[in-house]
Amino acid sequence: MIKVYPVSLGCPKNKADFEKLLYVLSQKKYQIVLLPEEADILWVNTCAFIRPAVEEAIEHILELGEQKRDGQKLIVSGCLTSRYGKETLKELLPEVDEFLGIEPFKNFVKKEPLERILTESPFYAYLKISDGCNYRCSYCTIPKIRGSLRSRAEEELLKEAENLLRKGVKEIILVGQDITSYGRDKGEKEGLLKLIYKLSNLSYEFRIRLLYLHPARINKKFVKEILSNPKVVPYFDIPLQHAHPDILKKMRRPVNSEKIKEIIACIREINPYSAIRTTVIVGFPGEGEKEFFHLYEFVKEIEFDHLGVFIFYPEEGTSAEKMVPRVKYKEKIKRKKEILKLQKEISKKRLKMRIGSLEEVLILGEDIRGRLFGVAKIQAPEIDGITYILGEKEKFIYPGDLVKVKIEKAGIYDLWGEVT
Repeated sequence: MIKVYPVSLGCPKNKADFEKLLYVLSQKKYQIVLLPEEADILWVNTCAFIRPAVEEAIEHILELGEQKRDGQKLIVSGCLTSRYGKETLKELLPEVDEFLGIEPFKNFVKKEPLERILTESPFYAYLKISDGCNYRCSYCTIPKIRGSLRSRAEEELLKEAENLLRKGVKEIILVGQDITSYGRDKGEKEGLLKLIYKLSNLSYEFRIRLLYLHPARINKKFVKEILSNPKVVPYFDIPLQHAHPDILKKMRRPVNSEKIKEIIACIREINPYSAIRTTVIVGFPGEGEKEFFHLYEFVKEIEFDHLGVFIFYPEEGTSAEKMVPRVKYKEKIKRKKEILKLQKEISKKRLKMRIGSLEEVLILGEDIRGRLFGVAKIQAPEIDGITYILGEKEKFIYPGDLVKVKIEKAGIYDLWGEVT
């Protein structure tokens, strides 16, 4: 039996691909091991979306390359190979025995498996509904790495979801580069809404979360349908990247910040307890003090529940690579810190507003202090904060339970409450 030591890096989409690979390997009598010294194959599935991800991937590869003993094989798959090509990487990383691209399970089976080995938790799972992207944002490497939009067949997704639910998964997280475009490559304009409707009719107790909603494809009808579906959590992950019209134009983002304000107002009018997450990029070429202040004031006005900040990197092969004027690295870091400092206070304020409310929490396990914890509807696993369970009733609940929790305390990122 061939033993494999797996390392998976990057986004949930990458993770879903790798979990399918692990399932395929297990069916072909490979054994997954937890220590590199026990393995016949060291396997790194990489991310290469931005420079820090590339650096992290190379660091892992070099570390395993140094540990590799005679007879062991080092395989690298994922976005790093797709972005830079096998021949280039063979010269740069001679310790690697084989380079494979994205969706590495395709090297073993012709048809995409509808099963996987979950690597993070048995109670939530990412369901990748599409790959690639038809937008051509000036800073983004995704179209080069993963190609144009390719929506998966609805019947496959329903079957895969049912397989996950049968195993005890309680939260299915729909992911893709842009899930709001699901089905458009097949002539379907409301493919995502139709898919969600069919998923929500599966006869299991579970909830659905949506990640990566392109702001250009969100309208009031979409918001109303999502918030009227009891199985879909009121959580909107809408990557905006910036707010100033000149920077958005240079980014090639077909987004109008005023329209976004209207959509967010609509979300909060229908359900004030909805959570809204976004990401922004600071230090994009041409972002002077005026443009940055515009972004800062936008974040301050909207009060996102969750927000991530990236600094701009001139990624090779993108049209933004050679754009000017450049922002100095120190200034990028300074601006990132300013946005994060602002968001810290906003997050604290938004969570404090939830004290006294009832939140549905998916129990995930115990921390090192023996406290039960989980994620509320407003908290995406691995991305946002967590909810700790207080009180005597915690002894009657178990990991995998969906429970109602009355929030008693709020921090900057986490919540505490008692099961009702």
